[in-house]
Amino acid sequence: MRNVVRDRQNVWFTVVTEVISGKATVEQYSAPIKKRFSVSATSGTPDEIDAGIVPTYDRYITSYDRSFSPIEGMRVFVDVVPSLDDEGNLVLLEDGVTPETKPDYVLSKVLDTQRGKVARYGITKVSTDE
Repeated sequence: MRNVVRDRQNVWFTVVTEVISGKATVEQYSAPIKKRFSVSATSGTPDEIDAGIVPTYDRYITSYDRSFSPIEGMRVFVDVVPSLDDEGNLVLLEDGVTPETKPDYVLSKVLDTQRGKVARYGITKVSTDE
């Protein structure tokens, strides 16, 4: 049986905004927010699969923290640990734009209700190669 406290892992969320710098558009990362959530190994739950629902995300995060309300499009560090400086910001490469450790997932779907104690967030794997 799963334990909702023991099965949690560190997950970092960051907001990415596009900023125009000269003729190029660059991504600017906010300071990551660290939370402890349960992360699934696969995408769908058995009841979704039995109902014929095909999820559009790769994994999902289960949250019991109702004060945290992420938005779709946030970048998520799940299987990698971000490199942070002393102030809690991402450590950037020499170009001053690209983070040393890139996020490995993006929050693609908020699976939440207005009432209830549990929220789920669908996350999709993004390519970290460039």
